[in-house]
Amino acid sequence: MKAGLIIATLSLTAVTAAYKSVKKEATVEESKQSKLLAAPANDTFTINFNPYPPNELEKNATPQQLVEFAWEEFLALNWQSSYSKNKKRDMPDLSWNFSNKNPDTLVWETYAHRSELQPYYGGIMDFDLPPHYSYGKKPKPANPNTSFTLFDALDENNEIGSCNLYAHTITEKKKLQVLYQAKVNREEYDYIKNNYGTKALLTAARNINMLNLKQYGSYSKDTCNCLDETYKGISLPCGSNLPGKKRQGAIEIKTAWRMLKAGEDASKFLTRNVIVFSGDTNNVTYLNKTYALIGLHIIHKTRNYEDFVFATWEQVDVKKDNMGYKLLGKYEKDTVISNFSRFVSIPAIVDSSTSFVHRKIREKNPKSVWLNYRLVGVQGNPTNNSNSFGYFLANYVVESDPTLQDFHGSGIGKPHDHQSNIYYKGEAITMGGCQGCHGVAQKVEGADLSFLLDNFEKPIRFPDLEKFSTNKLQRRLKAQNQ
Repeated sequence: MKAGLIIATLSLTAVTAAYKSVKKEATVEESKQSKLLAAPANDTFTINFNPYPPNELEKNATPQQLVEFAWEEFLALNWQSSYSKNKKRDMPDLSWNFSNKNPDTLVWETYAHRSELQPYYGGIMDFDLPPHYSYGKKPKPANPNTSFTLFDALDENNEIGSCNLYAHTITEKKKLQVLYQAKVNREEYDYIKNNYGTKALLTAARNINMLNLKQYGSYSKDTCNCLDETYKGISLPCGSNLPGKKRQGAIEIKTAWRMLKAGEDASKFLTRNVIVFSGDTNNVTYLNKTYALIGLHIIHKTRNYEDFVFATWEQVDVKKDNMGYKLLGKYEKDTVISNFSRFVSIPAIVDSSTSFVHRKIREKNPKSVWLNYRLVGVQGNPTNNSNSFGYFLANYVVESDPTLQDFHGSGIGKPHDHQSNIYYKGEAITMGGCQGCHGVAQKVEGADLSFLLDNFEKPIRFPDLEKFSTNKLQRRLKAQNQ
């Protein structure tokens, strides 16, 4: 869930030049940290296959501890959901394990969609109700058999205003556009529902949050579920293993999907019957199609990591599938930049952890779909040190263009200015990658690192339509006076 950060004042040539310059810098940085990123001796990790995600991570975690935490989240959230049995969302089926067939419904799929978290009509409804997507322009079914209660509603068609992304661009041109969706777990949803259940309350909370940031230079107090008299801004709940205070904490998910082309091996992808949107803003329709999962973000707030732990995965063939992006914004062109480079290589310890988990999964189920997904990287606490592990974390199919892959700037319109973008322990930090980008939601929007809770075009009037671009970035820049 990354902000649309293309620089409106730069041409495509200037953006590309800046990308090459920082990429060279990052390559040097990457070589400096080679020892830090090396795989552990004997390729040994402690990664448990549990139905519940870990509540907490050790303070100042090492790269190995970070990847272990990330994988335990991934395994738990990709557990079979119990929804078909008890109609409870965000609950695992304890009778299932990874030795069984691939799940019909995953735990994270039952999380609340962004349009459920901030519905256009009425108040926030009970978390366990069936999916109930709410937009200002009510979509109509494409045909009588089209379902509007599927768990996957792909209502974002670009990388938050920065670029459109396509697969197999040599043969399919722009036919296979990547679509996205964002969701939150029960703890985050109920926190907002119980404390800021209306647009007015949520807007006031954002304003208080920003006031505190300006007044104190950071949050005035602990930012874990803080609702005392001195601080009433948004402070999402933190995961914790403290005695008597064990809880999961706020978790957000963002996923990337695309249709498969004729002849592709569908067994290498998690595929789902999903909701997509078509037509135009005067006549929005919804229809059901089969899409394949190609990218997954998990961000998780814990007491030791109040600025969230960021982790991201990709389908293993995304680099081979001739992905191509088209820049959006003021200098939008029809040019599709194909087979683009990854800004920073996946660290050795991350690749090693993927091999380790794949071996363990293969022992349980050699036909598991998760053998086709790999970890890309993890970020822990923010830092000014651009040589640190995971500093430029980006997913190849969620943050694809130069602006998003190497974000290390102060805001939506200034993604590469090396100015502060996040607060950590009272200090203004210039963090890179996913976490630095989300810091804009904390520092500028007053939304505790969540772009799902910011004030930009929410509640959502129109879902993004298939193959239809809107100038979302320019509207966001205007909203932030940039």
